Amino acid sequence: MMAVVVWILSAAVIAGACSCVFPLLRARNKRLLTARMYGMTGDASAAVGFSLLCSGVRRCGQIENLLSSEYARCEVIVVADAWYRPVFFESLVVRYRLIRVEYIPADELPVRNVRSMWRSRKRCFRRLVLLDCPEDTPWSDFDAAASVAAYDWLLPVRNGQYLLPGALERLAVEVAQGCPGTIGSIRSWIGVPFVLFAREAVVAAGGFGGHPVRHVPRRCRRVLWEPLFYRSDFRARHRRWRPWVAVPLVGGIVIAGFAGRWVLACFLLMLAVGWSAAVCVRSLSSEMAGQERLSDARIRLGIEMV
Repeated sequence: MMAVVVWILSAAVIAGACSCVFPLLRARNKRLLTARMYGMTGDASAAVGFSLLCSGVRRCGQIENLLSSEYARCEVIVVADAWYRPVFFESLVVRYRLIRVEYIPADELPVRNVRSMWRSRKRCFRRLVLLDCPEDTPWSDFDAAASVAAYDWLLPVRNGQYLLPGALERLAVEVAQGCPGTIGSIRSWIGVPFVLFAREAVVAAGGFGGHPVRHVPRRCRRVLWEPLFYRSDFRARHRRWRPWVAVPLVGGIVIAGFAGRWVLACFLLMLAVGWSAAVCVRSLSSEMAGQERLSDARIRLGIEMV
C-alpha cells in the first residue's frame, strides 16, 4: 500500500513539474502578441506610470539601462550615500549633470535622514532623481524613494537587476487590463524575481518594511510567468550552486536504493524531479531573455547603420 501511495505521489510531482512549462509558453505567446499590438501599449501608457526605486545600485550601466526604456511615463529614483561613497556620488553628479533641488516628501510614508535631492539639467536624463541619505536597509531606501515618487506604481530594483526590452510596456498592458483598484501587486518568479506594488498597498503596510504583499488581497494579486529582468552574472551564479544540489540528491537515491529504503528513494526522486523542472524552467526563461536582448541589440545596430 505504501508503494502505491509513493508511486502516486511521484506521478503527481512529475505531472506538476511538467505543467509548469505550459504557463511559461502561454506567457511568451502573450508577450509576443502584445508586442505587435501597439495600440494596447499606447492606450495603457496614457494612464499607467512607473517609479523605479533603486537601492544598492553601484553601476552607471545599470542606471542607464533603466533610463533607456522607451516607455514615456516612468522615472528612476536612485538612493545613494554621499558620505559613505563620495566618489560614486560625485561621479553620478558629474555624469548626469545633476543639480540640487528642494526636497519635499509626501506625508504618506515615514522617512527620515534624507539630506538632499538632485535632478538632471540635461533633457535626456530628466527622468533621473538622486537622493542622498545614509545607507541603512533596502526597505528604508525604498521608502525614501517612494516618498518623492511621481507615479502610482512602485517597482523596487536592487543591485544587478537589468530591464529587458519592452518590460515596462508589458507591465503597463497587464495593469491596464484590470479595472482600477482590482490590482494591488504583480509578481514574477521567472528569471530575476520582482514585485510591482500599487502605492496604496505600500501606504497601507506603513512602508516596504511592513511587507506590502501581505496587505494585498489574493484576488488583487497577479502572477506573470515570464522574465522582465535579467542579471549579467546569472549563468555563472547558477552554475556555482547546481552541483551542490545535484550530487547529494543522486547520492542519496543510490544509497537508499542499495539499502532497500524505497520510500526514501522515491521521496528523493520526487525532489530531484521537482528541482530539475525548476532548473529547466529557469534556464528556459534566461535563454528567452538572452535571445530578446540579442535581437534588440541587432535591431538597434541595424538602425544605427542605416
